[in-house]
Amino acid sequence: MDTISALVRSYYERVDSGDPTLFDLFHDDISYKRPGYPTITGLIDLRAFYRSVRVVDHGSHHTLSVFRLGTQAAVEGRFTGSLRDGSVVDLKFSDFFDTAAHPRGEYGAVIIARRTYFDDTRV
Repeated sequence: MDTISALVRSYYERVDSGDPTLFDLFHDDISYKRPGYPTITGLIDLRAFYRSVRVVDHGSHHTLSVFRLGTQAAVEGRFTGSLRDGSVVDLKFSDFFDTAAHPRGEYGAVIIARRTYFDDTRV
């Protein structure tokens, strides 16, 4: 598996397990676009989003496909889990990642931008 695909797959593993090293995968100037939210910019805002804004309580991402071209990756997947309001979701998603070479990156790179699209309006 190439390093960019490994970086992206590691993101899902860490977010699902609540691993505090999740944020080591991101550039300090991360830009995250997600439907229904203003663009999240920077690690401080990203941490705040995961800590108190994200409507997902817990669950699992299942990557169905990972496509990579240069420093970009696209993922098609399915998420199953629970929202903070107690409702259960089972939905498809697509994510698009831009990465940048970075010496502190465990994979020799970090995620500098992410765009998420869900097949559900509740998330």
